[in-house]
Amino acid sequence: MSRVPGGSGLREATVRARVLLSPRLLTLSETLRLVFRKRTAVVGISLVILLAVLGGLAPVLTPYSPRMRDVVAGDFAVPDWAAPPDVARNIIKTLASFRVESREVSGDVKVDFRPLPGEGFQVVITGTGTASILVVSEEYVEYPYRPARSLDVRVAFNASYLEGKGQAWYNVDTLMINKDLVERGEKLVLEFLGPDGTPIKYEIPRGVYSLYDLVTTRIGWVFDYYKGAIMVSAPAVLPNSMRNFQQPYIRSIKDPAIRERVAEEFGKVNAARELLLERGTRLYIAVNITYYCNPADFMMSCRDGSLVVSYSPVRVFIKGDAFGVLGTTAYGNCVWTQWLYGARTAIALGLAVAAVTTLVALIVGLAAGYRAGTTTDMSLTFLTDVMYFIPLIPMVMVVGLVFGRTLLNIYAVIIALSWQGGARIIRQWTIALRSSLYVEAAKALGASEWRIMMKHIAPQLVPYLVYRIVMMVPAMVFLEAAIQLLGFGDPEAPTWGRMINEMFYQGAFIMNAWWWIIPPIAGLILLAAGFVLFGIALDEIVNPRLRR
Repeated sequence: MSRVPGGSGLREATVRARVLLSPRLLTLSETLRLVFRKRTAVVGISLVILLAVLGGLAPVLTPYSPRMRDVVAGDFAVPDWAAPPDVARNIIKTLASFRVESREVSGDVKVDFRPLPGEGFQVVITGTGTASILVVSEEYVEYPYRPARSLDVRVAFNASYLEGKGQAWYNVDTLMINKDLVERGEKLVLEFLGPDGTPIKYEIPRGVYSLYDLVTTRIGWVFDYYKGAIMVSAPAVLPNSMRNFQQPYIRSIKDPAIRERVAEEFGKVNAARELLLERGTRLYIAVNITYYCNPADFMMSCRDGSLVVSYSPVRVFIKGDAFGVLGTTAYGNCVWTQWLYGARTAIALGLAVAAVTTLVALIVGLAAGYRAGTTTDMSLTFLTDVMYFIPLIPMVMVVGLVFGRTLLNIYAVIIALSWQGGARIIRQWTIALRSSLYVEAAKALGASEWRIMMKHIAPQLVPYLVYRIVMMVPAMVFLEAAIQLLGFGDPEAPTWGRMINEMFYQGAFIMNAWWWIIPPIAGLILLAAGFVLFGIALDEIVNPRLRR
């Protein structure tokens, strides 16, 4: 049989040409090599890496909790760098050394004052009669700024009786005093109309504030409060209308109608700003302990009384109106801390959810495409169509109401309802790839269907899968932010969406708190820009029509 010269070589060349000219999917290494030649990809991945590094270093960059636990400064405090030097900054000081300023005793009462270096003091009182002991801190809190809006003083003491002794009547009153304002005799003037419409002018001495009065705080008048030991640990936060009413110069007003009216007007006063704090002044703590034991008193009987008061160091926290890199929220929480942890959550969970969603789409698409036209294909296609028409956000609301508004539940619903589009595309790719020569060769060698799909078809889809993950991350983060804004998100999760929800509903726009409004929105935009720029460069490489 004759052979046409060169005929076989011509056919081989034709087949080779067809193989070379037919479009093929790039490998992952080839794709990444081409992608990183593009400036848009470099800029995009740089943004993502920057956010990832900031989020990863959040525990190092900030010592506070991203949840609403740590009150770090005053409400709506501006960033430190945006405030003038005279705006109040945080002042935290513990007053642990005390001395007796004055003591007044009657009868056979004996008073023993015992300073406890670094741990406060102890006062032991015994005998019948009366006693009033004023103990003051030896240290001052120097205040160099304009008046702040709030002040937190933590007071802790233990009052008990000596074993074998009687139980006396007593009161423990803690005051904060501004030495310089008291010496200058300054007063705050309140002008208002009384109950009968007559004008009233009342002067409140500046510089003295009753932080904690055991009797009036607990019961309102003097009677046998407790038989035994008590432990009190109470924060006194200013301004506070309940504490304001305890001021001795208000309680001293005899007319109850006038007293209530003064207390009402005084409750509108910011005590920290208008009574206590002023630039260039000194503050200290005073503790007034009163004691009463009279065997002849029928109503308040006491025989051989005793009292032991152990007073712990007092922590003074003057909350600044300027703080940190990004200021504070409506509750004095650190915005910078919330933003850093929000970046970590956005990238970590965004990538995780996008990857899991793409994996589900890959499995469903491969199974349906490889068995196109079979019962498996029709069942999976029907499932995809059904899942495609389930509304996402209403389903998140239902799941949140039934199972709780946790981040895990939210993203579980997002994963369950976000894989359908990818599965359809992967199914079409699989149908096209299953007739390839290498797939036919694998079948001839006896490879199983699972091995063919995972070993020979799935690797060809890697560039598309990477592109899908990259483009889904900002979509997942935006979706979580939208759910948070609607009020159905996780209230404890440190996310940018929660920051947007809180600043929207807690008065950030009313207070013009730009340092709270801009960061979460800017974070979402930067994250989306980073992934989109990288995705555009990837699309130009993966899509043959866009290749240059």
